[in-house]
Amino acid sequence: MRELSREELLTRIEELEQQLIDSEQMVEAIKMGEVDAFAINKDNQSQVYTLQSGDYAYRVLIEEFSEGAINVTEDGLIVYTNPYFCELMESSYNQMIGSSITDFIGEDSKLKFDKLFQGSLQKKTKGEINLTVNGKIIPVFVYLTSLRPHIATVGIIFTDLTEKKRNEEVILEYQDNLEKKNNELNQNNKELASFAYVASHDLQEPLRKIQLYSSRIMERELNDVSDTGKDYFNRIIGSAKRMQDLIQDLLAYSRTDTVKGVFEMVELSSVLEDVKLELMEEIELNDASINLISSCKVNVITFQFRQLLNNLISNALKFSRPGQSPQIKIESDIITDLDIDEVPKKRDKSYCRIVITDNGIGFAQEYSEKIFQLFQRLHGKSEYSGTGIGLAIVKKIVENHNGYISASSGVGQGAVFTIYIPEI
Repeated sequence: MRELSREELLTRIEELEQQLIDSEQMVEAIKMGEVDAFAINKDNQSQVYTLQSGDYAYRVLIEEFSEGAINVTEDGLIVYTNPYFCELMESSYNQMIGSSITDFIGEDSKLKFDKLFQGSLQKKTKGEINLTVNGKIIPVFVYLTSLRPHIATVGIIFTDLTEKKRNEEVILEYQDNLEKKNNELNQNNKELASFAYVASHDLQEPLRKIQLYSSRIMERELNDVSDTGKDYFNRIIGSAKRMQDLIQDLLAYSRTDTVKGVFEMVELSSVLEDVKLELMEEIELNDASINLISSCKVNVITFQFRQLLNNLISNALKFSRPGQSPQIKIESDIITDLDIDEVPKKRDKSYCRIVITDNGIGFAQEYSEKIFQLFQRLHGKSEYSGTGIGLAIVKKIVENHNGYISASSGVGQGAVFTIYIPEI
């Protein structure tokens, strides 16, 4: 280490003496209360922070603040503004300083701002007002507080509400559109109710008469009707029957959404027994067997779930292979690790999984979604009866239960329907 010369030592001593004098003066000022200060211990050393150093940090914070901040005299003259407020007002710092804050207040807000400003001389005030900038209106939230007794000014913070108001307008527009859509929906529901009444009464009445009188002619005038005439009458009766089935299925489909039901825990086996009683004739006619391999409790609207099973089993009986007895197998279990994109995962949520398998004619897998759509048929009416609504009703019932249904098959390989119903 190099030794210092005499001149360097004297200079260093003078610097230390001056630092000592400055420190003694600062300590004395702190003792007399002329300067606020606080000490922080760091690395076993005390570091003294005065109001001056703290004020500098505060000023840097205000300068970088992402909200408008100004100081105004009690007469309303601007004596300080941060850069953000200058940017908001599209003015420079020099243009802002010395201006009156009222020059920037919208005409519709002057009285309200004056009330807030006068109130801030006694206590903190806040509220929403409008600023005007080059003919534009800027909605803001203001927070005012008097800086007395330290300084005779009022500090004001401005929060730009433009984006918030814009979002509110969008929300109001959506709400207005939603209200219109709800009104349209209510009107559609009324029309649907009217259609259901017409379908269940007015449309079916002439159908019943067509069937009745056609049957009477076939019974009483059989000998007087030619073979061609008999064929025509049989076609009339068959068409009337198909239309009646279509009307009844449409009614069932429309009521699936509108009819409210009570959820209750029931054994799958008990619902299945009811369905087997309803379909007893078809089951015996087709020499079908229905085997329940395993049963679990399900939380369902019982009459809807009964219809669901009825439709699926009826389908299995209808689309059986010629010359082969229908074999229908039903399995169920409770699962908690459901991994299906269409079903939102919920923590600690369990599902009853019901799998219905048959040995019928099946269908190409590419149609696994199409079969659940309204009026979709994969086979001609001459081959298999039906309206193309049964599986659409099944899907709607599953959706009413917040569940999910899928179908898998192959031509000539039977079909598998898998249903997931929330356990609770």
